[in-house]
Amino acid sequence: MRGFLWAVVLVWLSRIALAQPEQCVSKLSIHLIGSYTEGARRIIAAKPRVIKVLDPQASAGMREAMRDYKQRHPKGLVVMRVWERTSNLRYRLQDDPVQSADDFWNRVLQPAVNALPASDRRLVDYLEGPNECENTPCWDSVEEARWFGRFWERLAERIARAGFRPCVGSIPVGNPPGHISEIRAKLEAFIPALRAAKRWNGVWSYHAYSIEYTRDVGVEYWYSLRYRIFYEFLRERYPDLASLPMILTEAGIDRGGNPTSDGWRARGDAAKFQRWLLWYDAELQKDRYILAATLFQIGDPGGWWSFDVEPVAQWLADVIANRPRCLRNPVLNGDFELGFTRIAGETIANGWAAWDGGVVNPLWPGSAHFWQVAGMPGSAQRIISGQIAGQSFRGGVYQRIPVVPGVPYRLRLDYLSAGTTDPGAGQQFRIGYDLSGGTDSTSPNIVWLVFTNTPSSSWRHVDTLIVPTGEWLTLWTGCGIYWPVATTYLDVDNVALWALPMLWGKVTLGDYAGDYRCQRVYVQIRKSDGYTVWQGQVPLSLDGEFEVPYEAGLPAGVYTTAIRGAHWLQRVVAGVSLPGDVVEVTLLNGDVDGDNEVTLFDFGALVQAFGSTPDDANWNPNADLDGDEEVSLFDFGIMVRNFGMVGED
Repeated sequence: MRGFLWAVVLVWLSRIALAQPEQCVSKLSIHLIGSYTEGARRIIAAKPRVIKVLDPQASAGMREAMRDYKQRHPKGLVVMRVWERTSNLRYRLQDDPVQSADDFWNRVLQPAVNALPASDRRLVDYLEGPNECENTPCWDSVEEARWFGRFWERLAERIARAGFRPCVGSIPVGNPPGHISEIRAKLEAFIPALRAAKRWNGVWSYHAYSIEYTRDVGVEYWYSLRYRIFYEFLRERYPDLASLPMILTEAGIDRGGNPTSDGWRARGDAAKFQRWLLWYDAELQKDRYILAATLFQIGDPGGWWSFDVEPVAQWLADVIANRPRCLRNPVLNGDFELGFTRIAGETIANGWAAWDGGVVNPLWPGSAHFWQVAGMPGSAQRIISGQIAGQSFRGGVYQRIPVVPGVPYRLRLDYLSAGTTDPGAGQQFRIGYDLSGGTDSTSPNIVWLVFTNTPSSSWRHVDTLIVPTGEWLTLWTGCGIYWPVATTYLDVDNVALWALPMLWGKVTLGDYAGDYRCQRVYVQIRKSDGYTVWQGQVPLSLDGEFEVPYEAGLPAGVYTTAIRGAHWLQRVVAGVSLPGDVVEVTLLNGDVDGDNEVTLFDFGALVQAFGSTPDDANWNPNADLDGDEEVSLFDFGIMVRNFGMVGED
């Protein structure tokens, strides 16, 4: 009877809960400028839907980024923007828009794409034109919008005939300006450009910044979500254009475009920006026509410091890859490979803050110094506390980190300390944490894991388990010297917090070439007598990883786990020690109807969906066994190979 009931549950889950979600991949991505940084590499490895590159014809880093992205993600989309040769180019309302479009193509776009090697030209999917009305009349009046529409109607054709797809508009945040009626009148005048975009298999674009840095839909409707006004108009007046895709080719936090004062870093901390991005991604998921939002910017920290995404690059990569919490390190730049920033004359790792305990020996006054050094392993954050030249103080770096109360975390790091062996020098080497999330370096709440006056002189490893009591935890490092008879320093590297899961797993979906992030698995945890103590569906990461979170609250013990997918047969693994064990399984494909067998019923369901794609009425995502978004003979081949197979119970 239990087997029959479980089969009924599996059928229901496969038809409802495990159906492939429509919006299954994060829509966040990056706008690359200048350098192909370590952070950008990590984000591209997570396979975002779209990336945008600036002037790849003039930048070896941008060409490398395109190549890396397309090699990893052949179906991913590349948007190219050309900035070179545009600064002194300006068209007026009195100019002919068609001739102006031809001129822009001949003088700006064509030379840029021709400068790319043929192999790199093939990597570009969408080509942008004038950026944010810098070269053209645009949105100040209906007449300008009409001119701009005719300009883009022609430029879209020129782009398409050269072998690219047009990315039309590059509309600045807050545009078209005016009340709803004014916005609609200007969009009406721009319709020829949208028809050209559709004709040539293109998209249009908006620059979606939050001006107020809010998560209020009512406010953001006029800024980062302003595109919804556009689509409301299209659905009402031009329904044939209402599904025209849009790429938000710039996105993030801005106020007035000042590189040093208006971006997210100048107007909040990383945690605030991360919360906003998660909220914004959730809003974008509601709008099927939005392909992606390429966050501005990564690769140019000098020119656009306050907008630089590098400090949160690993976090963003984890979000895009949909990695489970137990595989996400909430410490920003814990390996110190995502850049350093000059602050008050010191070089401090991105994501970290410096504290200076001040002079401790007035005979040898000094101030704290922080800079990057080469170390083993990797690059480290070095804290200098004294030199023969004469300095005497306490200082270090710290970071306040969001955590989940009650969930155990494994804290790991490496450190190397060096200095004098003179016991009278008053050296200190300190590494610890504060469960209260405080920012006072003298707080009695700090638990010091490293608390010594003697240098290690070689790399040492710290590995301990901690349980946060609140939503924030602060990591502290520091060193100091009273009598500066020698240089005293502390190198810290590879700082990581790993949340302990109840169960961590990795699934290989047999005969599947689709995106794992678009699949979920159903996990059941049973006691030795077969009684189910936990069950639920969990999402997969890019690499097939999943977790049952620690909050499942199961008592420690040995259990049996059952794992199945939407159209994959169940596997059962016994002897799983919880919490914290790891399970790896490969699932057999072909169970279209979800009854845990590959039979004639599955064959019939596949026949019914044969030849369909996601836009067809007879589309059945569970019949698309290989994940190529088409039910074809390849899917029949998979079913034939596994016909008659039965899942474990």
